Amino acid sequence: MQTQEKYEVAVSSLMILICTVFLWESWDLPAGTFEPLGSGPVPQATAGIIILCCLLTINSARIKAKANASEEEALPLSVMFGVLMALATLLFVIGLHFRLLAFAWMAAIFLTITIWGLENFAKRKFLPAVVTGLVIGFAVEYLFTQVFVVDLPT
Repeated sequence: MQTQEKYEVAVSSLMILICTVFLWESWDLPAGTFEPLGSGPVPQATAGIIILCCLLTINSARIKAKANASEEEALPLSVMFGVLMALATLLFVIGLHFRLLAFAWMAAIFLTITIWGLENFAKRKFLPAVVTGLVIGFAVEYLFTQVFVVDLPT
């Protein structure tokens, strides 16, 4: 198994362990008083979805490892994208803290930069990254302010 697949399996296994703890702890949460779902089903559903995704990732890593069993280590981990994500996240949090822009615009810029970075800053991928960032940024602001009634910097 190559290093990339080992990391995928290790991180996914750790996430499954963490989500299992969340599932265990969420069983004792009381029923909701303001909404019909209550406080228990949201972390349970989230943890269940994450566990499912982690299992799919582990399965995919094992399939890739079997297919590439004879090949040498070909793909190093992308450190530059990790640095980009950390820097973009730090700037996003600083922008939220100082209320530099409305949440929707900061989220749209953050998503555009990170999505475009995932595509190695290819020129032809810029417009889809902008459209996706704008749609998700404004949709998330609407969701948090109108549905979840969270006070965002708007």
